[in-house]
Amino acid sequence: MTEDIGGSEEISTYTGASSRSDADENGVSAAEFVRERHHISPVHEYVVDHGKSVPRTNVEHTCLEGRDIALSQDVTDDERELIAEGIRATKPQRKACFANAIQLWEYDHRFTYAEGFAVPPGFDIAIEHAWCFLNDEKLVDVTAEFNNYFGAVISDKETLIRYTKDDEIGYGIIGNHHNHFEFLRERGYVQK
Repeated sequence: MTEDIGGSEEISTYTGASSRSDADENGVSAAEFVRERHHISPVHEYVVDHGKSVPRTNVEHTCLEGRDIALSQDVTDDERELIAEGIRATKPQRKACFANAIQLWEYDHRFTYAEGFAVPPGFDIAIEHAWCFLNDEKLVDVTAEFNNYFGAVISDKETLIRYTKDDEIGYGIIGNHHNHFEFLRERGYVQK
C-alpha cells in the first residue's frame, strides 16, 4: 500500500512507510536506502521528495510470456493479459529498464512510468531502475524481479514523449546523465 502526500499536474508524489515491513530478507528497503542517502545526489533527493514505495510484501515474482517479472500481488487475470499483450508488443530487453518502462507506457497509457531505486534479491543495496505502475497503483516490472521499489511516477505526457526518442530512450529521465540531468535542472535539483 502506498500513501499519497500530494502532487502536481506533472508529477504524482507519494511516500511509503520505511518500516522494517518494507525491508527484504536482508533488512533493507529501497525507501530506507534512498532516504538515508538523499544527500548523495540530486537523483536521490528528487526520489525522496517524490517517491512511491512498493514493499516486498506487495511484490510477486512470476513468469509471463517467458519472462521473469515482478508484479503487485493484487494484479487481476485481465490485467495479467494486458501485461502479457504489452510484453508481446514491446519485446522488453534485459538490462534495458528505462527503455522497457517507457515503451510499455507508449504501448498503453494505463501503464505509468516510474523511475527510482529497487533492491535486487540477495542484495542489501538499492540500484537505479525504472518500471511501470498499472492504473497508477499496481507494480509492473518487465525487466527484472526486484524485491522492493521506491521511485517517482512521471505522468507529464510531453516529458515522456521527449524521452522516447532513440537518442534518449535508454538513459532514463530523472537520472539521465546523457543530457546532463535536464529533468532535474528544470526542477531546480541541479544548478544550471
